[in-house]
Amino acid sequence: MSFNTDGSHASMSFNSDGSHASQECIPMDKYLTARDDEQFIWEETGRENAEAWIKPVRDAGLDARKHKVFYHAGKEYLSPPEPFQSQGALGESGSTTVYKVTCPEEKRLSVNGYKRPLALKIIYCKEDKRPPGPDSGVRKKALQEVRNMAAVRHPHIVVYVASFEDCCIRNYKAAKSVKQNKSKATATHMDQRISRHILGIAMYPPGLYNLRSFMDEITMYPQDDGWEIAYMHNYFGCLAQAVAYLHTSRVQIRHKDIKPENIVIDEFGCAILTDFGLSRHFEADQHSEGTTAKTPRYADPEATRETKRDVRSDVFSLGCVYLEMATVLLGKPLYFAEEQLRSPDDVGEFHYADCLDRLPGYTKKLGQIAANELVATYPAREASAEAIIGVLPHIERMMHKDFNQRPYANELYPLFRHLAGIHKKPGLCETCENEWLTGQPFPTTRRSPRSTRAGSQSGHSPTLPRRSSTVSTIPASPRSDVTRRNTVLSSQISHSPTDMENGMDVDINSVVRRNTLLNAQIGQTRLPEDEEMNGT
Repeated sequence: MSFNTDGSHASMSFNSDGSHASQECIPMDKYLTARDDEQFIWEETGRENAEAWIKPVRDAGLDARKHKVFYHAGKEYLSPPEPFQSQGALGESGSTTVYKVTCPEEKRLSVNGYKRPLALKIIYCKEDKRPPGPDSGVRKKALQEVRNMAAVRHPHIVVYVASFEDCCIRNYKAAKSVKQNKSKATATHMDQRISRHILGIAMYPPGLYNLRSFMDEITMYPQDDGWEIAYMHNYFGCLAQAVAYLHTSRVQIRHKDIKPENIVIDEFGCAILTDFGLSRHFEADQHSEGTTAKTPRYADPEATRETKRDVRSDVFSLGCVYLEMATVLLGKPLYFAEEQLRSPDDVGEFHYADCLDRLPGYTKKLGQIAANELVATYPAREASAEAIIGVLPHIERMMHKDFNQRPYANELYPLFRHLAGIHKKPGLCETCENEWLTGQPFPTTRRSPRSTRAGSQSGHSPTLPRRSSTVSTIPASPRSDVTRRNTVLSSQISHSPTDMENGMDVDINSVVRRNTLLNAQIGQTRLPEDEEMNGT
């Protein structure tokens, strides 16, 4: 991979010498438990020491062992830093390219022996159409976003492993008028200018494809009994837990750009939330203007109007994604939602926020179509159709035009959790269940692998999780679910010897909160007010 000074970039080359064969991906929960990401440490060779470059890194709170600014002197073009070696591009958008990279065995000493594959996101940094300087505002904001990303540890959110910056300096002649013997003369001198500045972020895992491509796969093969349809039912709950984690008081991050392209599926079939809007600082032309820049299609009404908002702006965007997922699972392609919601005289860019008055009519029509067409054509999908139709009112509430009427992210999992019981496999997500019970996203035992048709078509041979034998089926009755949950919660509150032996730190308030949420779901009690986290 090389980055040319003219703004273009050559593709990375991967020498298939067999050194990558041992660099297998492992499930996210095992990766987090093993703390593999902490093993990656940059070597000191070639590091920039100028205070102008280092101070913003220090001010952002980034660990210098994990974020390296490379020394720029004498560079005419940018090459990938050791030890990254590409296995091909995963995606490209505007001034951002994502590669799947590995660390060949003979080069691992430069990063403390790290060996797992990574997704390497390269952002070609610009400010006012020029590369930013070391003390520029956009660079400081981007470094802060990297710091926020580094603090996140959740099995359904991409893991920050390391980051780097590199730039090349171009010499150019500058002319200056000077006085000489009472007359003016022109003198020339050599000056320097940053001609290229890149920010690289190494993340785990490297996804196989994003959620949009995944949904296209389901649309192309609606009759297929493969894993895609079954697994998408789990993604509602998994993504809800990911967003809820970001909004917790100990994290306090708004994603600000939730969309299918920012959700990747790994080779174990797990949905991973990624891209915390880092590139938006350098790509103003690709996003709406305003206090919070977002992809306009999924932006909440508050963002488009630049009015007061809180964390539930993320809930709106997630609701838009859920609506598209429901559309696909009910037998229609992604573009069907836009076709039905768009006003006949609207020829501009489509925004869900502009179509909220027509949303109830669309969800009603979608349910009718599923009953009349999907189930008639594919009877085996009847249970799925009934369950998805049942959650459409929750999706409508997530997309309410008044953010005060939307649920908080930590209220969503109980509303969508039952979808995991539609198919025997994969079953309940164990990490999400553990988080719901304890309030902690600490990874637990992962499910065993199997093969996939979609992966083999794309040249991969991924493994996909099976349902764990330790996870029981979801009760058909919500009230029987409450009984079972109360039994489990009682044992959690009493701190059974087993829990104490396993070192489980149970937060009684969080347990009671989850019990209250479940009771509120079936109308047993009124939900107390949540603590707001306001911001712009």
